[in-house]
Amino acid sequence: MAQEQQPIDSRTVVRNRLMALGIFLIPVLVLSAATGLWFAVKSGKIDIIGNLGTSNKGVLVEPVRDIGSVEILAPDGQVFDYHLLSPAQWTLLIPGGGDCAEPCKETLWLTRQLHVALGRRASHVRRIYLSESWPLEPEFVSYLQAEQPRMQLLHASPAAVDKLLGSLPGGRHPVRDDLFYLVDKRGFVMMVYGPEHSGKDVITDLKFLMKQVGDD
Repeated sequence: MAQEQQPIDSRTVVRNRLMALGIFLIPVLVLSAATGLWFAVKSGKIDIIGNLGTSNKGVLVEPVRDIGSVEILAPDGQVFDYHLLSPAQWTLLIPGGGDCAEPCKETLWLTRQLHVALGRRASHVRRIYLSESWPLEPEFVSYLQAEQPRMQLLHASPAAVDKLLGSLPGGRHPVRDDLFYLVDKRGFVMMVYGPEHSGKDVITDLKFLMKQVGDD
């Protein structure tokens, strides 16, 4: 004789429906929170640099400097506008001259390796070489074509580069070819790295920042 089917408790039905609704809403809420956070950062309502606190590995640039505050030119001589770049990405900015000595090449090599090491996050980062001299030396051009074909090239006057990057935390320094800078998606130079920083240091900072704006 078949067993009599027990009636389903109405409270169990409600609980199951709430659980199903909760499971459905989780990805929606996560996406909404990430989108809201990004717009809050973009509008300046959330201070990522302040949130870094003392956990950052690189040296914070305080106050941050807007890359759009100086005239920067593309290779064709047209004025470069960081805000027109699409998609919006973090930037590893490498300053230098029309030629590239060994420290410069080591910096270029390191930033390329960092870009590769980011894996799936690499799509959120670009590299830019900012030269104080133009045109570049033929030997350097050949090196870039062979070793750094995907890096964007820009140039500006020495005075413009010095205004943007010359004043570092802790004192006044000339622009060096063994330094590189982290520029956020809004175009603000926010952190500087030198020979004392390892690749792991840079990746740690980048992953933290990406997580803050939903790039992770």
